[in-house]
Amino acid sequence: MTQLQISDARGSDTVSLRASFTGHKAPAPGYLRWEGLLPWQARRVREYVESGLDGRPSIKGAAEQAKLSSSYFSRRFRQSFGMTFSQFVASRRIARAQSLMIRSRSSLCQIALACGFTDQAHFTRTFGGLIGFTPSEWRRLAAQPTEKSQIMAAC
Repeated sequence: MTQLQISDARGSDTVSLRASFTGHKAPAPGYLRWEGLLPWQARRVREYVESGLDGRPSIKGAAEQAKLSSSYFSRRFRQSFGMTFSQFVASRRIARAQSLMIRSRSSLCQIALACGFTDQAHFTRTFGGLIGFTPSEWRRLAAQPTEKSQIMAAC
């Protein structure tokens, strides 16, 4: 049982409030609250984005997957992933493009369109901003054999 007394500055009026707690303890100082999306929400949002990279995944659609309002989802998403939703979508598109550049001989324009970019120029700007190389430079570097594979081939 907790008792709280409130009085005005003169001390003449005093109000008492008694509250009964049903076994729940107040959080200890330094207690960490869960921030961000719950694990099931993060998983569903990742699946939604991955399945829609060739199209236009939206915040509204992702928020529906997490069963949250769009504005609340945006805040929780940033807490979970450390970036905005649009930055996350761009990074996933670039990761898919990198995979396609390594595994296929498709042109950069075809890869850009397959990953949901509007054109090759948009792809090149986004890729350069995130990776630091143009897609063609990165593809050339990724195609070069590494020191480790050269050493293994010499054995």
